[in-house]
This record gives sequence, structure tokens and C-alpha cells, in this order.
Amino acid sequence: MSKWVLLLVSLLFLEYSFGQGSQPKVFVSLDQFTEFALQNNPAIQQAILNEKVEQQNVNAAISPLLPVSNASGSINDNLILPTTLVPAELVHGPAGTYIPIRFGTKYNINPTGNVTLNLINAVNYQNLSISKKNQQLAGANTQLTIEQIKTSLAQAYYVYLLYVRNLDFAQQDLMNADSLLMITQVRFDNQFIDELDLNRSKSSELQAQNVLDQNKVLLQKALNNLKLLAGISTTEKIIIEDKLEIKDESLADMITANPLTRPEIQVSMLKVTVGQMAITKEKLRFAPELSAYANYGLVSQNSDFHFSSDINQWYQSGTVGLSLNIPVFAGGVKYFNLQKAKLNRQIAERDLQNIRLKTEKEDQDLLLDYVKAKSDLKVRQKQLYLSERDYKLAMIKYKNEAIPYDNVINVSNELLTAQQLLLQAQADYVTAQYKIKLINSYDKK
Repeated sequence: MSKWVLLLVSLLFLEYSFGQGSQPKVFVSLDQFTEFALQNNPAIQQAILNEKVEQQNVNAAISPLLPVSNASGSINDNLILPTTLVPAELVHGPAGTYIPIRFGTKYNINPTGNVTLNLINAVNYQNLSISKKNQQLAGANTQLTIEQIKTSLAQAYYVYLLYVRNLDFAQQDLMNADSLLMITQVRFDNQFIDELDLNRSKSSELQAQNVLDQNKVLLQKALNNLKLLAGISTTEKIIIEDKLEIKDESLADMITANPLTRPEIQVSMLKVTVGQMAITKEKLRFAPELSAYANYGLVSQNSDFHFSSDINQWYQSGTVGLSLNIPVFAGGVKYFNLQKAKLNRQIAERDLQNIRLKTEKEDQDLLLDYVKAKSDLKVRQKQLYLSERDYKLAMIKYKNEAIPYDNVINVSNELLTAQQLLLQAQADYVTAQYKIKLINSYDKK
């Protein structure tokens, strides 16, 4: 008996463990979802990696400013030594004859070491400054990516909530179609209407069911889009425990943020700065370069391979000095690179100007859209209220045989249109509202 109890307990524990592991992620607000998504979004993670790459570029730019040292060594086996004929009288030999003399030794070993230090090299220092500025630019690009992802997240989040609301409408519309079909069926059974109205009512009920099914698919697609932006697999489960609430917050109906705090403008300004630094770098290539060097070496030569012997003789050599390099002419490549750098700076300046104009235009459009959406929302809310009221009245009159079936269909279509117009107005309003709040928050960072 105890074995069965233990087995049951084990199964329950395993079920609980697997259940815990498969629990869906639950989000209750846009802020909570955004916080999670910013930590897992692939684009943001890639931007952070780009920052790390630029940090390594800074480290690499420091390297030429440090001393460079290396050690080397060589060992040679002169298989055949060179031979030279020397007149014999030089060594008190018979005149007119020659004595063959070999020069060198069979084995040579030569360990050496040297150190080099750039004393004056303006290009290397400029490279370091450019690398640091590029690192700053990478950080600005990361911030720009974050702000862009925030906007995309908000739009996708609101789209999901709107689809939830639309699903509620579709379910209500299906209930209305079912009620209308029931009334039509009763009137047909009592021979008050012909089969045409009954069939049209059945068709309307099928259409309402089809719309409901389509909305369920659209809702799941919207949820999958949210998962993608948050770096979540589509196979994982998430739950959004949030409802679309339209808050009439007291915004100033204007964008108050300083344009220079906008991420896109900061990125463009940094690109202009880097372009100017590149021009300075190309000009510095015409400057002289001065470096110091020192080397030390040992050499030993033997006819027999016994370099470790105590009788082996080692001969030292060493040098210290300065090396001055004055550029004179290199085929014009430095001049052309300088002209290219100037053009790249001009491109960056034009890009900055275009982004400022584009940002100003988008801000004005956003304000116009917000004011229009705010006005439209109030109108659409009233229209939906009236359409719902009209539909209820039409159903009562149709049930009491006061109006024909076509009038009910017309009122029903007006209700469907009012629902969609309200959803669109809500989407425009909450999106514009979020964008204005996000832009105005830049000054507070």
C-alpha cells in the first residue's frame, strides 16, 4: 500500500514541477511588458554588442601609443662556406701563387631583442579620439534603438488590446445575430415573413461567426508580434492581463522636449563630429613622425655544434636611436583621402539637416493627429452609443412587427461600422498620446 502512495506522490510532484515550468508569463501593464522586452529584444542586444565592439576598437587604438617589443633568434648551418683566393706572398708564400681561404664558421646563432616607441605620431592619437567618439556614437545608436523599440512595442501592445476589444464586439455581434435569427425563426413559423428573410438572417448569423473566428486569428497574430518584439518564442505562453483604458490626460498638446535631446538628432550630430575628426586625421598624415628604438643582440659562431660549452664565445651588439619620417609624396593618396573625408562630413551635415527638418515635420504631424484623434474619439463614442441604442430599438420594433427586416439589417450594419470607427479612433488616440509622452520624456533623462 505504501508503494502505491509513494508512486502517487511522485506523480503529483512531477506534474506540479512540469506545471511550474510551463507557467505562462503574465503582464499587467505596458510598462511592465516594455521593461521585460527591452532586456530581451534581439535588436537591442545587438546594439549593446556593437557598443562592446567599439570598446575593443578603443583598446586597439591605444596599442600604437604603447612601446612595442619583440624577441627573435636564428640558428644557421652554413653547409658550404664561401672560399676566396688570396695571393700567397701575403702570407710569405711563393710569389705568383694563390692560397684558398674559407670565411665564416659552420654554425651561427643570433638571439636579438628590440623595443620601439612612437614619440610623435599625431595620427595615432587622432585614431584614439575617433575611436572614443565612435564608442559614444554606438551608445547613442543603442539609445535610438531603444526608443524605436519602445514605440513599436506600444503600437503592438495597443493593437493587441484593440483586437481584444474587437473580439468583444464580435462576440456581442454574434449574440445579436443569434437573437435576430431566433426572432426571425418565430416570425417565419407564424407565417408573418417568407423564407427570404429567414435565410438572410441565417446568413448574417454565419457571417458573424466567421468574423468572430477571424478576430481570434488576428488576436493570436497580434500576440505573436508582441512575442517577437519581446524576444519570446511563439511557442511560449504569455498572458496580457490588461484592458484598453482611454485616459484623457492633461497633456500640453505640444512637444516641449529640446530637439537636441532627441536620439536621432544626437546620432546625426555625433556623425558630423566624427566626420570632422576624420578630416583632421587625414591632415595629420602630412605631419612628420618621430620614434625611438633600441635593440640588443648576441652572436656566436662555431665550427662545431657546442654552443653550450664553457669555451664558447658570445659577442654582443646593441643600438639606440631616433627615427624621423617626413612625408614628401605618396602618389597623392593622402590628398584624395582628405577630399573624401571632407565629402563624408558634408554628407553627415546634410543628413543632420534633413533629420532636423523631418523631425520637426513629424512632430507637427503628431500634434495634428493627436488633436484630431482626441476630437474623433469623442464623436465615435457618441456614435457607438447611438448605434447601440438604435439597434436595441430596432430589435424591439422588429419583434413587434413595427419595421421590416431590411431596416434591422441597416441598423445592424451601422452598429458594425460604429464599432470599427471607434476602435480606429482609440488606436489613433492612444498611439499619438504615447508618442508625445515619450518624446517629452527625453528632457528628463
